[in-house]
Amino acid sequence: MTQTTSKIILKVEDPTSRDQQLERTCALLRKKATDCGILVTRVDHFTFEIALSPGVAFGLTHEIDLL
Repeated sequence: MTQTTSKIILKVEDPTSRDQQLERTCALLRKKATDCGILVTRVDHFTFEIALSPGVAFGLTHEIDLL
């Protein structure tokens, strides 16, 4: 199991703007990242967890789809 240090849960209500909302959220966490990357987990069609994760190399974004 990977430990996360900062997490945002994003509920997308408008699928047409999903990518833009995800990019904005990742950009917020990139500002906080100093030694780790970002893990984006798709929980369902409308819910995403975006987190700083020491299991992801600095400067990278890793995606997981639980559907």
